Amino acid sequence: MRDISTAAPARRLRLAAGLMIPLLAACASEGGDAPATAPVPVVSAPQRLAERLPAQAASFQRGTTASIDQPLPGVEVPYSTQGRTAAGFVQVLRPPSVAPPDGPGSLVVQEEYQRVVAAAQRGSGPHRRLRLVQESDQPPGAPLFRCADLEGAYGRTAVTSTTCVGAAGGQLLRLRVSMPRRDPPAADPRAFIRDIAEALRRGG
Repeated sequence: MRDISTAAPARRLRLAAGLMIPLLAACASEGGDAPATAPVPVVSAPQRLAERLPAQAASFQRGTTASIDQPLPGVEVPYSTQGRTAAGFVQVLRPPSVAPPDGPGSLVVQEEYQRVVAAAQRGSGPHRRLRLVQESDQPPGAPLFRCADLEGAYGRTAVTSTTCVGAAGGQLLRLRVSMPRRDPPAADPRAFIRDIAEALRRGG
């Protein structure tokens, strides 16, 4: 015969354990890293936001930050893979007017995106031009950037380039990754963009 006195407490223990699991998960998320959709705190200057950029993003290593004046005042942080088979940068720029909200949706971001994509396709000469292959918001689900995948040639070298414009922390962002075109690719631009976005949201 089943012992009723022990069965009921056992059921209560299993029920309590089942309720505790989601509660513990919620507590862990509240006390851990910022979620992927967290807004980036507004900063007073591009240099302050650039401090959040990581030492490594995907297979790219960070280089030395430099001040720039064009296309807007700000800083440029170079990145490259081992042997510089792929290279890129993240520029943090002071916006020309009101601070844009995070992401690719503001007018200042859209205008700058159209400008840089047009310049890339126009090129600096007949042997240095790219064509647009695909456009997307990156990273998926919680984008900070509007990105264009391009390909073409620099002289005799076939290349691919991913160019992005976005906003975070009240600053304008520009990002680019370029590499020789080959299969498999020398690096993953999507992983680089994802790690940059996560670092900006989490503080490095």
